[in-house]
Amino acid sequence: MRVFALGDPHLSFGKPKPMHIFGEQWRDHADKIEAAWREIGETAPPDVNPADDVLILAGDLSWAMRPDEARPDAEWIARLHGRKVVIRGNHDFWWNSLAKVRALLGDTVVPLQASCTVIDRVGFVGTRGWQCPGAEPSTDAFERMEAAKKRERPAREYTPEDRKIYDRELVRLRLGLEQAKKRRAEFDRLVVILHYPPMNGRHEPSGFTDLLAEFNADWCVYGHLHGDSIPIGFNGKLGPTEIRLVSADSIDFRPFRIL
Repeated sequence: MRVFALGDPHLSFGKPKPMHIFGEQWRDHADKIEAAWREIGETAPPDVNPADDVLILAGDLSWAMRPDEARPDAEWIARLHGRKVVIRGNHDFWWNSLAKVRALLGDTVVPLQASCTVIDRVGFVGTRGWQCPGAEPSTDAFERMEAAKKRERPAREYTPEDRKIYDRELVRLRLGLEQAKKRRAEFDRLVVILHYPPMNGRHEPSGFTDLLAEFNADWCVYGHLHGDSIPIGFNGKLGPTEIRLVSADSIDFRPFRIL
């Protein structure tokens, strides 16, 4: 089994949103992702069955506001070959109860929300996460671009509300990791999926990095960073964990292989 990851597909088939307003690299981006994933399947070695591939989608799946608007995007994801493991991003406003999300996404897609799944002896734990403390401005590039058009200032200091959400997401990640711990005999490697980076722009330790170390995660993939925010992302080894930014534009819209 091969495992690939890509974050922030930002689909909008139900209610089209022209993504190239955020840069020409985003023009026809869904076609680029689909073509790259098809090529990965078609060029698999003879001893690899592409139907066994796993594609992680690390949040911001759709711009839709409601489940009915997200249905065409969910159908697009379901049509991709292999099995998909997905989490919620900060723009996934259509994502409601986990049961309804499962029903919308279909049998080939596993949504994670403070939870764990095991596929062919690889454990996957996922939750959205939140911006880590560090007093830097918001790292949401799309918010900054929208604010610039309105001649507003998007930069903001870390707020008590940020801290509240951050602490809640730490609890959710621990819940998923504790589930995985109970199933430790079922997997050999552990992959943690976040939408937000697990550390701030100065790459300082956080509650997320502490949990990665405590539970000996082998991989952590995350998205959320775009455009001029990509350089602040951390890529590399931290303790036992290989950490990788996989937002779509940071990897040229081609799923990145981790296992």
